[in-house]
Amino acid sequence: DWPISFEDIEPYYVRAEDKMGVSGRNGIAFHPKNNNYKVMALGAKRMGYRDFDTNNVAINVEPRDGRNACDSIGFCMQGCRSGAKWSTFNVDLPQAEATGRCEIRAECMVLKIEHDSDGKVNGVLYADRDGNHHVQKARIVCVAGNAIETPRLLLNSESDHYSDGLANSSGMLGRNYMRHMFGFVYAEFDHPVSMNRGIVCGGIIRDEAKHDDSRGFAGGYYTGTIGLGLPFYAAFLNPGAWGREYAGWLESYERIAGMQILGEDMALETNAVSLHPNEKDQYGLPIPSLHLDDHPNEISMKNYAYRKTAALLQASGAHRVFESPPLPASHNMGTCRMSDDPQTGVVNKFGQSHDIANLFISDGSQFTTGAAANPTLTIVALAIRQAEYIAEHMRTNEI
Repeated sequence: DWPISFEDIEPYYVRAEDKMGVSGRNGIAFHPKNNNYKVMALGAKRMGYRDFDTNNVAINVEPRDGRNACDSIGFCMQGCRSGAKWSTFNVDLPQAEATGRCEIRAECMVLKIEHDSDGKVNGVLYADRDGNHHVQKARIVCVAGNAIETPRLLLNSESDHYSDGLANSSGMLGRNYMRHMFGFVYAEFDHPVSMNRGIVCGGIIRDEAKHDDSRGFAGGYYTGTIGLGLPFYAAFLNPGAWGREYAGWLESYERIAGMQILGEDMALETNAVSLHPNEKDQYGLPIPSLHLDDHPNEISMKNYAYRKTAALLQASGAHRVFESPPLPASHNMGTCRMSDDPQTGVVNKFGQSHDIANLFISDGSQFTTGAAANPTLTIVALAIRQAEYIAEHMRTNEI
């Protein structure tokens, strides 16, 4: 279980959505309906779905916070050329640097988090772009390498004091890795759809995101549009495919509508990130090794979701449907999960290490469950909440 409730984090969701400029929230308009959405909406109505719209996304509908409005020019997966999309890279980091209180050291890699004789972290050893090593002293260390690199760094930071890696007294570090059940379904229509026009995910259906035992699996999934440019469509359609049938789907690109499914993945302790016993990186550190087994629940959900999504596209008038092979991973989560009990997790409800009071995890590896939604909003909300907690404890010298 999460050690926090929705009521704990809800105010931070509101602040995160306002900060990011999420469409359809806090008085911000929804994005317009593109052709791909209209295909989805028609099928959704005919399938009896009720909860669908053009989605809540951090892409400006109108100019806001120094960012342009979306020009609906498509090809979002190749970068937002309108400058409308929110991201840490193009919004928060420039704003942080502008304060004069933030220094970004590009092309550097932290090799180890160091600690004093009492076990408190006191800095990081890192390599710069030329491979030279430096030590940056720190009062607090916040790690945000996400669910692969964060546990790898903590495991690589082992010492005589922490023989199993930092923050790992529970043995849970690196365990309970989660991704999302993720796949694509495409359909060909008689007339042009031009799925790439508009935003990449210009529509969402929420009806299947609830828990319903009668479907044969726990948790739920979202169905949404996916508007890919031709290069990504060709890469994702059927990786490794060749021949006449594959070429035919590429030739039909203008008349293709794309749908994606995104569902909850159950945490398994054995799905875990560890250090590779032999392979090392350019700095001589063990690379991460991921063990991953499909959960039976995910397989049941995937089969149901593919079947329902294909039926939706057929209901909207498609004359042929292609179910792409599901991707092996999406949206890495878990591995440093929150818990009330220090024996069952790595950090507390503020992302603070149970073992080391001045070490924080600030990314999606804190998650105890994956839910069905993209994780970014929750990561940002937790980061705002954590920042307030850190600021207050620094002010009172508790850290």
